[in-house]
Amino acid sequence: MSTDTGARPPAPVAGAGEPDTRRDQRRRRAVALLVPVLLVAVAGTLRLYRLAEPPEIYFDETYYVTDARSLLAVGTEEEFAVHPPLGKWLIAAGIAVLGDNPVGWRAPGALAGSVTVLLTYLAGLRLFGRRGVAALAALLLAVDGLAFTMSRIAMLDAFLALFVVAGFWLLLADHDRRWDAAPGPGDGLPRLRCPHRWLAGVVLGLALATKWSALLAIGAAGLFVAASELAWRRRVTGSPWTRVWAPALSVAGALVVVPVAVYVASYAGWFMNFTETRVGRQACPVAAECDAGTVDIARAWVGEQREIQRFHGALEAPHRYRSPASEWLWLRRPVAYHYASCTPQDSGCAIPPGTVAHIVGLGNPVLWWLALLAYPALVWFGVRHRDWRAGALLAFLAGQYLPWLLARRPLFLFYLAPVVPFVALAVGWCAVRLAERRGLRWVPWALAVAAVAAFAFFYPVYAAYPLDPHAWRQRMWFDSWI
Repeated sequence: MSTDTGARPPAPVAGAGEPDTRRDQRRRRAVALLVPVLLVAVAGTLRLYRLAEPPEIYFDETYYVTDARSLLAVGTEEEFAVHPPLGKWLIAAGIAVLGDNPVGWRAPGALAGSVTVLLTYLAGLRLFGRRGVAALAALLLAVDGLAFTMSRIAMLDAFLALFVVAGFWLLLADHDRRWDAAPGPGDGLPRLRCPHRWLAGVVLGLALATKWSALLAIGAAGLFVAASELAWRRRVTGSPWTRVWAPALSVAGALVVVPVAVYVASYAGWFMNFTETRVGRQACPVAAECDAGTVDIARAWVGEQREIQRFHGALEAPHRYRSPASEWLWLRRPVAYHYASCTPQDSGCAIPPGTVAHIVGLGNPVLWWLALLAYPALVWFGVRHRDWRAGALLAFLAGQYLPWLLARRPLFLFYLAPVVPFVALAVGWCAVRLAERRGLRWVPWALAVAAVAAFAFFYPVYAAYPLDPHAWRQRMWFDSWI
């Protein structure tokens, strides 16, 4: 299976055609470098511009910035933490480098969001072998409102999305390596190493060390790798079950053992600074009198994990922006992270009098509503045509969305942050497939222009840009968005 991004240029030959051939090669190399650089530059500029607005902690930053400060001060969270520590360590790194200020809190997420755009482009190249699809998908992600807002707030979801897409990209490399090396039918089953699969396990372990919801992506990864292995064995030997124990062990090792090991390792600060934790203070009121023989720290850690599980399982709290997963795909109830208003009579406002500043985690309607047409197309290509690329996207789309339909705890639209790159890949691919039909070559360009225009229109309510109340209301198309 080729992973080329396009047709290979012909080999140079002596004569008049040689300068043109070399010129074409240089042009292709320049485009191959320029496209991802431009995409990252656009994504990074959008995410870094006005990053300090609003200038105060808002929404769930209050939890994660507080924990990040604690990590820097004593090496662990001092109070009960309902999420693993890795994402908060990344926020702490921003504070350590840029200071304890809004830019320091949010810069790591902005960087993660920008790199996720690049990884989506690289995954698109791996998956489709076409630079146009990859670039369109990356652009759609760069101008998606949910991805944009989640990478400009000091929360964990931008890091989760980064690690999930990185793991997906590595699994695509693992798939290509295996299929490129596959012998013809009847030649026997070769023994191949799979370093990319193990690296994907490490990266997905980093996702798990950020939020437990990474388990959904890990499950999707296991499904994709297992299906790929069975299909590869069927092609080589005629039976998908030949030496099936080998891939079973590989999948279990790479996508179960490795992520668990990375997850446990992410708590190194917790173990090393046990007496500073909530559990440690309870077990060791006098830290100087507490040593490794006094408390079973491993058992205390397991107990803390059970407390986290009980918290998430029993959580029930009223919240005006909670919404069931069944309403997410058409953006019925986005989450407002920040809202400030200032009437002409108010004094001491942080925004101009007579304006409204709003941040709402609303996906780009052009992307999300067209995706409702792309999902059936993916099923058609995957089932009717047995297209493995559609199957790969479906695994990560459905695997990270459908389980939320069964959840009983309060849910919010931003839980789909790690799904948005796959939505962009699906819509980009379908648009380019349509462009192959006569008279529809304009579709990808029209999609790109419409998505950018929609982002520009909604930008003020993505980035807390002050608007007069009438202009703000024009962007709240439905009452459920307020």
